[in-house]
Amino acid sequence: MLKERAGASFEELSRQTGVSRSSLHRYCSGAKVPTAYGPVHAFAKACGATSDELRDLHRLWALADSARSDQAAPWDEADSGSPEAAGPETDPAAGGEPMRPADGRTGKGLPDGVAGRRGWPLRAGGRRVPVAAVAATVLVVAGVAAFVVFNTASGDNAPTISESSPGALPVSTVRVYNVEQGCRTRAERIPACSMGLARDPRLKYAAGNVVAHRVWHGDVLRTDCVLYDGDRVEDETGVGTTRWFRVLLDDVPGGYGWLPAVRTHDNPKLPVCT
Repeated sequence: MLKERAGASFEELSRQTGVSRSSLHRYCSGAKVPTAYGPVHAFAKACGATSDELRDLHRLWALADSARSDQAAPWDEADSGSPEAAGPETDPAAGGEPMRPADGRTGKGLPDGVAGRRGWPLRAGGRRVPVAAVAATVLVVAGVAAFVVFNTASGDNAPTISESSPGALPVSTVRVYNVEQGCRTRAERIPACSMGLARDPRLKYAAGNVVAHRVWHGDVLRTDCVLYDGDRVEDETGVGTTRWFRVLLDDVPGGYGWLPAVRTHDNPKLPVCT
């Protein structure tokens, strides 16, 4: 168990991560699943997790979060921990260079390593396969936390879309998060701290595949759907994702761009882009 390996108390870990002691205890006891990955990442980093452990942690948290009950009570903001205390320390994509792509996608529409697992609400031919109940027990990084989540949502309650033209769906928001601390605290919107949005999330996330519109830490973007099988990108700690939010823009052809999920700590409930 990472906490035991680190030999740190909950009080000490709370000071290092900015996450309350009670929240850390609930995470580790399996009583709650954090709505954002940031507090879990900060906890693991404080315990000395390796890059491989962080990568597994992110994948398993994504699985637990996806299985979360639709009726689960939302976390209080104070319990979520400070975003400033979480996430990677450096970002190769700051200043316009997108994060590096990584091979290893394993399941269309699913986080790495969970394709075909029992109980996952799989899709066939664009339709969700009905699942009456999903119970996912996730043991995170050799015992750093036990997440027990019950999802009683049926296929009828799962949002899907067949026509995903921008503006045709209810809109949520996500706030951009830049892992570069110097960019988080800088008031000026300098080019070096800007980040790119992809034109096509399934193509390589590179300089030639970004729209002209740039975003900075703290920007609030409108999003109407999420894609799970996009190009996989990783940050420098090895935390990666194939999940992308489609964000609505007024100043680019087509009216939208794509934000990789590791660019935000928000996780709104959205239909799947098809």
